[in-house]
Amino acid sequence: MSSSSDKRTIALLSWYNLTSSFAGNLVAPFLPIFFYQLAGNKFFQTSIASQSSVIVSVVMGLFWARLSDVKGHRKRYIQLGILTGILSSIALSFVDNIETAILVQVLGAFTGSASGAAFSALMAEKFRDQRGSRLGIYNAAGVVGGFTGSLVSGLLYNTLGFRWLLRLNALLSIIPLSLISLIDEEQNNSNKASLKGFLSLPRIPRRFWKLYLARIILTLPGAFSGGIFAIYFVKFLAGPPEAWSVLVAVTTLFGLASIPYGKLADRLSTRKMFTMAGLGWTLLYLGYYLSPNYLWFSAFFVIPVWPAFWLAYSKALMDLSDESERATFYAFEGTLSTIFGSLVGIFAGYLADQFAPRTLFLLSALAAVAGTVAANLLLEK
Repeated sequence: MSSSSDKRTIALLSWYNLTSSFAGNLVAPFLPIFFYQLAGNKFFQTSIASQSSVIVSVVMGLFWARLSDVKGHRKRYIQLGILTGILSSIALSFVDNIETAILVQVLGAFTGSASGAAFSALMAEKFRDQRGSRLGIYNAAGVVGGFTGSLVSGLLYNTLGFRWLLRLNALLSIIPLSLISLIDEEQNNSNKASLKGFLSLPRIPRRFWKLYLARIILTLPGAFSGGIFAIYFVKFLAGPPEAWSVLVAVTTLFGLASIPYGKLADRLSTRKMFTMAGLGWTLLYLGYYLSPNYLWFSAFFVIPVWPAFWLAYSKALMDLSDESERATFYAFEGTLSTIFGSLVGIFAGYLADQFAPRTLFLLSALAAVAGTVAANLLLEK
């Protein structure tokens, strides 16, 4: 790409992330609470609803990714996924029981899964140089959108109700759909799979497996506890919904740390970045466990650890995708991550019902320690 075309693409992708993050964060802070209420205040049923589309997403995600590599296109599959998300949000706004919510999630996964791997492949193709820094800029745009959306969501949650937030999310998602349509797409034949090899496994670089093993151990804390944050804050710490939305907004804003983290990711090894994230998560989850009220909880929640991990891992995946069929490679990684996250999330929901949900924070802190050790043993210096 030329310099001007390069800048235009980065700008479009950044605006895409900003607008989609704004629309998504209108509903994200309160979606677990919505499922929790539909499930009759049961964590296990809530986790089932949250993970209900896993099997469909796994199978169809690989199908769409393989098709994207075979055809050499990315945008049309991203557009299909966004359109499905719009329709799913509208449908979800009318459900009145957990069974229907699960049905909507499952049906939406058939075509909603078309966008994930294709978008990751598109970004890897557009961000060929200075990937850490460019990912930092891209992520910073998402931070601005996410911060604004989360800040507004608390007010709208109390005035309009969550169902209207879902409908507003669907309406605003038309903007990122339009932006992705403006990106110039080059026909890329270098990583295209043949039709004959459509059902074959993608080429997985050997270095991937150690990286991925470190990743799944290091992200165990989020898999254990990610689904209960909103519920724990509002239902167990008696935090006001408005306070939760402001907390999510401030935490999102602190994600601007992705800019310096992105520069670090270009200079430091993945091993060092993972170690930094693991130590940070250990302190965070111990803080959650020891917090006596929602104010103390909030003080720990805003500390930006996730960007350090996400930028390092995303950059490493982009580098590995240069050696494989991009979309299929990303879908393969996504499949493993989805299965892992879903199984741990459902198990965590069961544990939260059997024991105090606060216990999950202690387990998460121990998992973060294990992840830090694993990163140092598995990854190259």
